[in-house]
Amino acid sequence: MRSLTFVSRVFLSALVAAGSATVASHAQTIYNNGSGFNNGYYYVLYSVGGSATMTFPSASKYPGNFQVNWYDVTDVVGGKGWITGSNRTVGYSVAYLQGYNNVSLYGWTTNPLVEYYICEFGSVAAGTYKGSVSSDGHTYNTYEHLQVNQPSILGTATFEQYLDNWGGSSVGSNHAITTGNHFNHWQNLGMPLGAFSEMIFVGEAWGGATGEINATIW
Repeated sequence: MRSLTFVSRVFLSALVAAGSATVASHAQTIYNNGSGFNNGYYYVLYSVGGSATMTFPSASKYPGNFQVNWYDVTDVVGGKGWITGSNRTVGYSVAYLQGYNNVSLYGWTTNPLVEYYICEFGSVAAGTYKGSVSSDGHTYNTYEHLQVNQPSILGTATFEQYLDNWGGSSVGSNHAITTGNHFNHWQNLGMPLGAFSEMIFVGEAWGGATGEINATIW
């Protein structure tokens, strides 16, 4: 799936290059590529083609707030979250959203190396259907997808993607993602997880898209 392959490349580029690409936490605008910390949250912005910016217009009042705007991008991924994933309830509210392909809680584990998505808007459905899980008042369909010799947080590697796809969220309301429900579901399906790396609530768009997202996490 094109978007999922891009995201593997996206976060590898942003995280491995953090020493040179990271923008100071007090910065108001990140242009095209950057990662770092803002008001206690970890952020990542990656784009190819066109242009993209990330700002934090309400973060002084709502620390998890971020905004990403993009124009004519080949691919863009941007969002806010945590440098290490965990079993937690992630609250979020999306104020506005357009020109996107998916909005997901996204992350990695190592040993085994796994890339995972919990999709709230749009779709990341790909690979082998494994079943479904009910969480936070709705049902996610689960897929497992093998990535062969693709970029990862450990370099080029072969790894599994675990994809829980709902996509029916709404703008302007508070929502929750109980990550432990998804992690336990995958383990019960024989889809093991390893040590948690970053976990980011991201918006993604590709294929010449123009759009924006403004969201707050907590």
